[in-house]
Amino acid sequence: MLLQVHDELVFDVYKEELERIKPMIKHEMENAFTLSVPLEVELGEGLNWLEAH
Repeated sequence: MLLQVHDELVFDVYKEELERIKPMIKHEMENAFTLSVPLEVELGEGLNWLEAH
């Protein structure tokens, strides 16, 4: 993880590892804390923060 921007986290990942890492990040973020409502995580990707949206 490189950076947090408000409610977003920015990761730097090798392209070859991206498809393996994305489910891991999603799982860890959605299960980081137990609430009465589920935590939902959306993932985006791009060469920079703007492209990832």
